Amino acid sequence: MPRGPTGTQPRGLLRAVAAVLALLVGSALGVPLLAAPATAAAPAPAQGSQWYHAVLGLAQAQRIRQGAGVVVAVIDGGVDADHPKLRGQVLPGAGVGPEAAPDGRRDDDPDGHGTAMAGLISGRNDNGPPEVRGIAPAARILPISTGAEADSTEVARGIHLAVDLGADIINLSLGSLGTATPDEREAVAYAFAHDVVVVASAGNAETGDRRPTTGEINSPANIPGVVAVTGSTARGGFWRGSSLGARAVIAAPAPGIRAPVPTRVSPDGLDTGAGTSNSATIVSGVVALIRSARPDLDAPNVINRLIATARDAGPPGRDIEFGFGIVDPGAALTRPVSVVATNPLLATPTRSGGSGGGGGLGSPAAASAGPPTGTDGRAAPADGAASPLGAAADASADPGGPAAADGGPGQGRDGTAATAAGGPAAGGGPGRGSPGHRGVARVTLAWVGGLALAVWSGGLIGVGAHLLSTRRTTTGRRSHGHS
Repeated sequence: MPRGPTGTQPRGLLRAVAAVLALLVGSALGVPLLAAPATAAAPAPAQGSQWYHAVLGLAQAQRIRQGAGVVVAVIDGGVDADHPKLRGQVLPGAGVGPEAAPDGRRDDDPDGHGTAMAGLISGRNDNGPPEVRGIAPAARILPISTGAEADSTEVARGIHLAVDLGADIINLSLGSLGTATPDEREAVAYAFAHDVVVVASAGNAETGDRRPTTGEINSPANIPGVVAVTGSTARGGFWRGSSLGARAVIAAPAPGIRAPVPTRVSPDGLDTGAGTSNSATIVSGVVALIRSARPDLDAPNVINRLIATARDAGPPGRDIEFGFGIVDPGAALTRPVSVVATNPLLATPTRSGGSGGGGGLGSPAAASAGPPTGTDGRAAPADGAASPLGAAADASADPGGPAAADGGPGQGRDGTAATAAGGPAAGGGPGRGSPGHRGVARVTLAWVGGLALAVWSGGLIGVGAHLLSTRRTTTGRRSHGHS
């Protein structure tokens, strides 16, 4: 993402652009925005609800569980603990840096981003407009403030603080271009080691968070094992303001979402915006519902349940836009899902064909054998996950799953798995018989020449890739903007 003169990016610009995007999306969907259902059969929003409540079936899910007993850390610019929608919901947290509130209970972001994110997760449904309520209104918010601006070092420190203060879930509605820093990777590993689910926004395309030609997922969302959330629309399509890529895990509503903000931002204490920041908080709220309903599940099985019950969208199976599909709170709370032994997101994804913006993603073996299918016929999840998708999954299945890995087969610039080096196919050249001496000489000469050309071309590509990687990788503090 673009940097200012001091190497940091104010959050206000991103929120302003997000607000404009929300208006554009609203115009495209028709006025009012709330009237646009996900599909022809989807229920219309009830009075006192927002469009995404109806699309997600939130009322039914909240009749099962509302997130009691779960703590969600919001690493952001702080949270206005006195907002009517959050009164009594915000625990004493922590601040990172001299400009942050020491307990995190003050929103220093110019646009009240942290308050909005907290409200979308656990805003009260009994105080103020009923349509502005959280996905998990009984969950508690642990605010970890980075002040008005954030960088990678502060984010990593914030993750450590969130874990140490007892978070069950960490929401990161922020990010930046490129690979994660070593500090961020270490902090995320620390969270995994303490059974914490980490949810992060994929990033916004129109605000400069995504390079249009590559469509990459922001860091820290692109760290293996993190639930990277892209954006979906009222009609169940992919929100074009969202980043996309091989690390996409799940999608959730992004545009035209109303949330609480400090009154200094809006006199009525409410604001409407668009972005994958919203998507991430919605998924964090659903994870809170799961952890509240199933306290026996560890983080890997919470994640497995989340992705196994997602509503498939886009190309069949996992894809670069929706990941495993659009989050489904009701199914996540009720559908039988098989047990896994490890985080199903901890293997490197590879392409396995498909259509629609790059095709589905499968396990490394699928690159040559085609995508494996589960018991319901759907393509198996990527990243080495087991394939429990669908209601037919056996809840009593033996624990299984791949060992955590950050490797896998080599990949080309388009993300396809690289083939192993080898010689000509056995059995001679073309035709049914063996070639004569001249044929052998020609085949050998052609093969040697082709190999030399391949090595020369590969060297050029490798040097170019190295230079590109060097330009995009940072070794110090990197600014993070909101998504």
